[in-house]
Order: sequence, then C-alpha cells, then structure tokens
Amino acid sequence: MNNIIALTQRILQQFRHDPRTIALFMIAPIVALWLFSAILGTPNYKPTLVAIALPETVVKALQQQDAVVDNYTASDTDTCLLMLKNGTIDAILEVYKDTLLVKVEGADASRTTAIMGVVQNALNTVLNAEKEYLKKQMNETHGTIMKAKMMGMQIPEMPNAISEVSMDYLQGSKDWTIFDFFGPIFIGIFIFVFVFITSGISLVTERTGGTMERLLVSPIKSWQIVGGYSLGFGVISLIQAGVVLLASIYLIGFPCVGNFSLVILITFSMALVSLTLGLLVSALAKTAFQVIQLMIVLVVPQVLLSGIFDLSQSPTWLQVVSDCFPISYGASALRDVMLRGNGFSTIFPNLAVLWAFIIVFAVLASVSFEIRRRS
Repeated sequence: MNNIIALTQRILQQFRHDPRTIALFMIAPIVALWLFSAILGTPNYKPTLVAIALPETVVKALQQQDAVVDNYTASDTDTCLLMLKNGTIDAILEVYKDTLLVKVEGADASRTTAIMGVVQNALNTVLNAEKEYLKKQMNETHGTIMKAKMMGMQIPEMPNAISEVSMDYLQGSKDWTIFDFFGPIFIGIFIFVFVFITSGISLVTERTGGTMERLLVSPIKSWQIVGGYSLGFGVISLIQAGVVLLASIYLIGFPCVGNFSLVILITFSMALVSLTLGLLVSALAKTAFQVIQLMIVLVVPQVLLSGIFDLSQSPTWLQVVSDCFPISYGASALRDVMLRGNGFSTIFPNLAVLWAFIIVFAVLASVSFEIRRRS
C-alpha cells in the first residue's frame, strides 16, 4: 500500500510542476463544450428563395415557413442563376402550367432536403386553404358538396392549382447523399490531423533522443532545419494525399467532378499547413503528451468550425472565428473543385490563404528553433 501511495504522490508532483498541462486539462474541455453549445444552439436553417412570378398565396405560404422570399420577374432569370451559383440564394421557384419548378444549387444534399421540405409544406398549406375555400363556396351557393354531386353539378377547379413539383440541379445530382457533401471536409480533416500528429510527435521524439539537439549545435541554420523537415515530411504527405484521394473517390465513392490535380494541390497545401504547425508545436512542446494536448487546443476547434456544421445561422463572431482557421479554407476549396467542378481561378483565394499560413507557421517555427539554439 505504501508503494502505491508513493507512486501516486510522484505522479501528482509531476503534474504540480507542469502548470501548462493542468491548464490544458481544464481549458480544452471547456472550450470544446462552449463551441458545441454555440454551434448546436443556433436557429434552424432558413432558406433564401427567389420567386419568379409565383402566385401571392404561394409566396405567403413560403414566408410562413420562415423562408426568405424575394420576388423577381422572368427577365431576371440570368441574374438569379448567377446568384444561385454564387450561393447568395438557395433556390429559384417558378411555375410552368401546373408544375412548380424548383432549381437548387444541388451540392449540399441536406440543404436541398430542407428546401424541399419548406416548399412541400407551403404547397400543402395553399392546397388546404383552397380546399376550404371551395367547400365554403359550395356550401353557400348550392348546399353541401355531397348534395351538389347528387344533383349532377360540376365542382369547380381550384384556381392556380399546382399539382406537381419538379427539381432541377444547377450542380450536383439527385443521387448525391448528405455524406457526399461532407466527403471533401473529411478528406481535408483526416490529412490535416494525421500529418500534425505524425510531424509533431516525430520531431519531439527526435528531440528527446538527442538528434534535434545535435542539429541545433551544428552550423545548420534554423530555417534550414525547418525547410529540411518540411521537404522530407512534405514528400510523405504528398504520397499520403494521393493514396487517400484515390481511395476516397474510387473505393469509397466520393464524387469528384473537377480537376483531380487541383484536388491534389489543395490537399498537399493543407498537409503543409499542418506540417509547419506541427513543427511550431514541436518546438514548444517538451513531450509527445504535450503535442496531443496542444492538438486538442489548436486542431479540435478547427475541425468543429471547418464546415461539418452549418454556420450560416450562427452568430457573426463564430463565423469570423471560422474564417481564421486554415482547415475552413481548404475544405471550401475542396468542395468547389470536387462538388462544383470549379477551376483554379475560383480556388486561388483559398490557396493563397493556405500558403500564407504555411509561411507564417514556418517563420514562427524557425524563430522558435533559433530561440532554443541560443538558450
């Protein structure tokens, strides 16, 4: 029993002399739970719809479903299509004869399902209102509907009745599932996380084994250390990205309608961001355990705000925080290429941000190694 107590005291002493570990134990779960509450506590998704010459009853019914409805004319069709492609609106609604044409962007199956639910509920509301109106008219004019039928009278048709709903996809397909929309995000997250863990722990292991200390006392410069490790792990990351993408597309079945080489470029850029961040963390952490702790603080919030959850209805500050994380830009670029088939000009802003993160993390890692060299 004394041995157990002595060992327990030694472990507690280790934690007492490591305040950073204690702080991370307390702060990391609180931050994660706080983010979950902020994300999951947002209002339900409200689609933004464009109505082209829709009956007023249908427009009012859509608004009763908490949809934002903007009225346009048939001459504005091209403008509306551009808005739909840019993500400014969620769907275009137009009546042709007795059919309601619903044109959606199509890449996000969950959003398409939500739009169709709103449209169907609105049409049911209109249909029930028109039925009640006809019953009232028949009762006031000719008695009950049954009496009218017995007398051989013709029951009038409902005005502006919509008997069918037709879906049209600007991008994507009706066969795409919700998981297909999240596929690009999962690819980016897994590559980012695994590269971070591999690079961070490998470098800490080299430091505890003395390899890093020997490099620091050698004539090699700090930026050359960072460049060498980035190039070495970068080759491995490029191979990993290619294997993961091939398996995701041809084995798992994620859709990829865009240029495959652009997908490789995006995932490789994300891997380099994770690698340079791992180099920076390895310069700050003393043990592999601290690398995992820092990953919880630095990577888990990025995963939560990367696009797995819809942040369109979330508070503005949460969307701003999401824009500060590199995974968000990588996931957005992957979706643009894999799901929408966009080219280099579209994803260039996101790639520029990713490479800005690479440069910043590499410079900070070089400075950290230089500080360790002089200490």
